[in-house]
Amino acid sequence: MLKRVPTVDGAHPGINISKIPVGGGIAGMMAALSVVIIGLIGVPLTRWFLGASLVTGAVMALIRRWAARDRL
Repeated sequence: MLKRVPTVDGAHPGINISKIPVGGGIAGMMAALSVVIIGLIGVPLTRWFLGASLVTGAVMALIRRWAARDRL
């Protein structure tokens, strides 16, 4: 039989990012960009993912633009 690991019922003493209020506009953009930059610095694998997603997004945008011109 497996033993259960004891858990703490109280909240974690660290910062809970879901409790930080950030609205739209420039403050929201700055918060989003800072999270991306922290991720790029802290997890090197995300650099490859960001590069690949930027290239894929650009290719998809070009395909959609090309497809929309053919419908007109």
